[in-house]
Amino acid sequence: MMDMKDVFSKPNQITAIRVLLIPIFIYFILSNFPYKEYFAAFIFIILSLSDALDGYVARKRKEITEIGKLIDPIADKLLISSALIFLIGKGIPTWMAVIIIAREWVITGLRLIFISKGTVMSASILGKLKTITQTIGILLVILKLQFAWHAMLIAVIFTVISGFDYLIRFSNLVRDKVLNVPNLITLMRLLLIPFFIISIFDNKTNIAIIIFMAIAVSDKIDGISARFMKQITEFGSTFDSFTDWTFIVVALIAFIYSKYISITFSILLIIPLISSALIKLHYLKKYNKTLTSIPSKIAVGIGYITILTVLINFVYKDIFLIISLGSAYLAMVTFMVKSTKKKKA
Repeated sequence: MMDMKDVFSKPNQITAIRVLLIPIFIYFILSNFPYKEYFAAFIFIILSLSDALDGYVARKRKEITEIGKLIDPIADKLLISSALIFLIGKGIPTWMAVIIIAREWVITGLRLIFISKGTVMSASILGKLKTITQTIGILLVILKLQFAWHAMLIAVIFTVISGFDYLIRFSNLVRDKVLNVPNLITLMRLLLIPFFIISIFDNKTNIAIIIFMAIAVSDKIDGISARFMKQITEFGSTFDSFTDWTFIVVALIAFIYSKYISITFSILLIIPLISSALIKLHYLKKYNKTLTSIPSKIAVGIGYITILTVLINFVYKDIFLIISLGSAYLAMVTFMVKSTKKKKA
């Protein structure tokens, strides 16, 4: 289990404050408060600059922790994703937001997987330029300044280019374990997720259902092909799990934005999902093995079914939402127990 001293270290406290300030930032974007743009821009600048602060403090105080490596990039992506989602239609087109968010979470997820295995993928020049252009673009949109759209277009270009750069670097690290049929099928599922989001945002439910079916079916095909072709790898298992949880979380965010489900329920569900992800990454780092459990597999299956019930507006969808919530917490508790037993063993 994680050392509580590491969890509550000064750098991690700064990261936690960054996350807690995001709802306040969103409030000013959505409110009719006088001069709200300036307040939102000020908070966004502070949060963006503090992304470097927690890293500096961690190095200065020699308090670089495993949990810090995991939650710091997540906090950064939560800020960017929140800004993009709630600025859709207010200066940022849907397609721009989806491309940036999809790239951010895919690359962040892969980086966390490699970090958990002891390999740190440092930020490249393209990655730093991507961050700078995204920050400038979002800031211009918030303040409704001239050339905001053009700044966002430049951000999208750098986002895509830096994304491909990272993918090439990842593949060079584990070329023999990545380039196989099951992982390519999993990658296809991952690439379909942005199109699923666009369909939800544009209220094209029929297209969203078709994409959902393709993702759900391919989820079974990659597992069958891995066993049939004897290409089961640790990376493949982790990549498959990451894609499943990414799809469920992304669908949840899309449903919140489109008001398919309540924010209260979503928060209750996001807590076990993020907690489970952190526990699994910590376990992978410590034991070089993917943490799995029957309850977690059931939770993923229920999650897929629940997404479908929401899409088709099934009359008993609320029941499935409650069951999904319960299964997510059960999976989280199971992960906590299994990781504890492994430590004692």
